[in-house]
Order: sequence, then C-alpha cells, then structure tokens
Amino acid sequence: MDITPVANPALDPVQFPRLEEVEYLPVSTKYRGMRLALWGGVQLLVLAICLTPYLIYKFGGEESMATMSAWYWPVGIQAVFSLLWFLEEWKGFPRRGYAVRERDITYRTGWLFRSTTTVPFGMIQHSELSQGPVSRKLGLNHLKLFTAGGSGNLRIAGLEDDEAQALRAIIEARTRR
Repeated sequence: MDITPVANPALDPVQFPRLEEVEYLPVSTKYRGMRLALWGGVQLLVLAICLTPYLIYKFGGEESMATMSAWYWPVGIQAVFSLLWFLEEWKGFPRRGYAVRERDITYRTGWLFRSTTTVPFGMIQHSELSQGPVSRKLGLNHLKLFTAGGSGNLRIAGLEDDEAQALRAIIEARTRR
C-alpha cells in the first residue's frame, strides 16, 4: 500500500487580504434619522419616568431635600447613558457598511464598540427581508442572512428597497449549489 503524504504548507497571515482595505458600501442616511428619532423618543420617555416621582414631590407639597436629591442620581445616570448612546450612534454611523466579495459578505458597525462580521456564501442557508412600520414608510429594509450553525447569522439594517432586493438576489445567486 502506497501512502502519499498530504501537503499542508504554512500560510503567511500577512499575505491575506485585510478587511480594513475593503471598500464598504454605506447604509441609507434615512436609517440614521430613523434611529435617532426612535431612540430619542425612548430616551425622553425614560427621562419622563425618572422625573415623575421628583415632580410629584416638588409640586405635591411634600418636598424635602432627601426625596429631591434621591432623583438626581437616576436622571444623571440616564443622561450619561443617553449621551454615550448618542455619541456611539453619531460617530459610529459612518463606519456602518457592508462589502460583498467573491466568496463572502462582511458587515461592520460601531465607533466605541466595533463589530465586523463576515459570512461565507457557502454557510448561508436562507435570507429574509423585513420591515417595521417606520422603516416601511421610509422605504428601508433589513436583510437577514441565516447560517447553518445559527451563531453566524447576519443582519444588515437600513438598506433602501431596491438595494436590498439587488443584494438579496446577488447572495441567492452565489449560494445556489
């Protein structure tokens, strides 16, 4: 019996193409406005909830320094988290984008908390386009790609309708076996 050795040469990682050098296509700027409006509304609602007990004590006549100062902390903490979220959204949005290469699709997000996800076309089981009521009104779609293992799923939000349809058609053409 003749055994032929299997070649398994070492690869130099420096020679691999870098994801930072890929040109990413941005998502719609309407998506930024939608996120700012929706989350801004949520932040105002949370602020109103935090301020309600303070306003009850303030205008209800049972005012004391202990009860008033107790509500500075929740409002302050909420304000700090709102500011951090706003900074992440404002500075991170320009980094949000996707790239389609010959064998995979990559999506990146974030400024402070960065994320880059690459899914090979061979791992994609199926795709789905979805819209909420606000995104439908703005003509935006979310493209969801489901992978074999489930842990590598990818969601690209904020795509214009025609762009989402075209991207889905490209992905489906590349995933056909």
